Amino acid sequence: MNYYLQLAIVLFVYMNIGFILSIYIKRNDIADVAWGLGFVLMTWSAMFISEAFEFQNYLIATLVSIWGLRLSWHIYSRNHNKPEDFRYQQWRTDWGEYFYLRSWLQVYMLQGFFLFLIALPVSMFHNSTVMPESCFMYTGVAIWAFGFYFEVVGDYQLSEFKKDPSSKGKIIRSGLWKYSRHPNYFGEVVLWWGFIFIA
Repeated sequence: MNYYLQLAIVLFVYMNIGFILSIYIKRNDIADVAWGLGFVLMTWSAMFISEAFEFQNYLIATLVSIWGLRLSWHIYSRNHNKPEDFRYQQWRTDWGEYFYLRSWLQVYMLQGFFLFLIALPVSMFHNSTVMPESCFMYTGVAIWAFGFYFEVVGDYQLSEFKKDPSSKGKIIRSGLWKYSRHPNYFGEVVLWWGFIFIA
């Protein structure tokens, strides 16, 4: 069976499990938690399906796992013991009798499609001949670390800002947020460039 088709099937099953779980717990925002974990699943599945077990394969899989697990835990912690995200709540009203069908298509299948596309550099890497260690690999790791720092610290600073009652109604302009409107998203974009350099 085609390598990419196998990955697509793995992801399709995973997203459907997420959808079924969302019905059981009555929370569609579980899709946000599933996002990071989906990349972890994809990178290790790609590695094992292609039987690629070189150092660089383990390196990329480990870096994706650190990022994905951290992101999912951050979102889970942020949403835990709180009502479902207001966007998903609004869709329950807007979509009416088609709520489950549109949830499956527009939340889980659409997210799975984008997850597959974004993970392509990693999937392609695992399915290609691994080049010897080079300056590109070390540069990629450095870029990844820089981006990961921005994402983690940006998320932490925003979380602390929101905890402060005096921040209500204000926009964060301190820490990394002084230099970027969204340092956490900036960091995420940068770390994915790191994966491309490693690849």
